[in-house]
Amino acid sequence: MPRAKTSRTCPRVAVCVDKTSTYGRGVLRGIAEYVEVHGPWSLCLDHHASGHYTGDWLRHWTGDGVLAYVDTPRLAEQLRRSGIPAVELFGTRLDLELPQVANDEVAFGRLAAEHLLQRRFQHFGFSGYRQAQWSDRRLFGFRERLAEAGFATASLLSSQVSGSLADWERAQEEIVRWLEPLPKPLGVMACSDRHALRVLDACRRAGFAVPEEVAVLGVDNDEETCRLADPPLTSVIDQAPRIGYEAARWLDLLMQGRPLEEPGRRLLIPPAGVATRRSTETTAISDPLVARAARQIRERACDGLTVPELLKELRISRTSFYDRFHEELGRSPHQEILRVKLDRVRQLLTQTTQSLEQIAATAGFKHAEYLQVAFKREVGMTPGTYRRSH
Repeated sequence: MPRAKTSRTCPRVAVCVDKTSTYGRGVLRGIAEYVEVHGPWSLCLDHHASGHYTGDWLRHWTGDGVLAYVDTPRLAEQLRRSGIPAVELFGTRLDLELPQVANDEVAFGRLAAEHLLQRRFQHFGFSGYRQAQWSDRRLFGFRERLAEAGFATASLLSSQVSGSLADWERAQEEIVRWLEPLPKPLGVMACSDRHALRVLDACRRAGFAVPEEVAVLGVDNDEETCRLADPPLTSVIDQAPRIGYEAARWLDLLMQGRPLEEPGRRLLIPPAGVATRRSTETTAISDPLVARAARQIRERACDGLTVPELLKELRISRTSFYDRFHEELGRSPHQEILRVKLDRVRQLLTQTTQSLEQIAATAGFKHAEYLQVAFKREVGMTPGTYRRSH
């Protein structure tokens, strides 16, 4: 049986979380929020916990509770035998027989599928890792939602986690070979943001336009990773701070000898939503000419691209082009150019301190006054109000 809290007024708690990951930092924020209100706790922090622990560290530690990333049955058994209250908060595997607060991986897969379905994709792929339970659960949710929408399956590529540069190159060649024969346009869910970068690199090697030919989204919404990706990566947003908070609350209950309210002693937290960026910012386009035009607009709208220039390059009449473009995207080429430019304005307003004049020049508007008028008409507020509210 777990030990109840000792007579010490300040319980000693080991927190073993990998702080180098966005998820780990979010979990630590949630733990901090709980302790600030319900503490104090004396924390023993291991910022580089990988899920594997050596030796008999529990035998020589006399604390009152453990919040940890646990990835081996051996460690889970050690924790159970120690009698020290413990909560696992990564959920990479669900067979450890420990109290767990973690992501609802199936819900993540379902939401990713829903995101691609809303963009009218009819061909789908999932790229994940072999022998990784969390990746398999995301795949299950992805396929489950697609089946509900009438799509029988999604193509699957399971890769080994690569270590050396040689392994990386072999894995990238494998992803390219997987992508090449699949029907386009294709919507791909990668099991994580880091893996999504590999899919984007494979698309670049194979010459596939993202998102027009292959739309890609990841999971975790690692801001730095997503913004540095080319194009910026759409990602399913986790609720890591909530996981940390709830795990700390559960541990507090256990240290006081009180029961947990969840059946099975497992609490799975659903995603918060999808952060949409350019890697899926499209509607599936089956017309090759329109797909080519959409790619040109995405890449050159802020450089001053005009519809007459597109018509000249595509060698098509204005009427035919407008008809085909509207049939695929539900808007005109002129509206698409404006949309891309305003998306760039939104990005600059929220991620830089540039003046409106500088933003107008960067986004392809000749005058800041015209930018203000167009922005308010399309977005419903002035650029200044948008910057303050975001």
